[in-house]
Amino acid sequence: MTLGKKLRQIRKDKEMTKQELSVALNVPRERIKLYESGEEQPSEFYLASFAQYFNISKDDLI
Repeated sequence: MTLGKKLRQIRKDKEMTKQELSVALNVPRERIKLYESGEEQPSEFYLASFAQYFNISKDDLI
């Protein structure tokens, strides 16, 4: 499973919209869309932010 698909699945499992995640992490909603679609890869900073927010390791996302 790709990083984008994992990120989307985790977000959906938490019943969050892209907008809600965007506000929670101060990441533009469009950027989350790009990450989930695989068009762009998150930087180490954002990868760490997602992992911390969802209480999982960065390795679990990658």
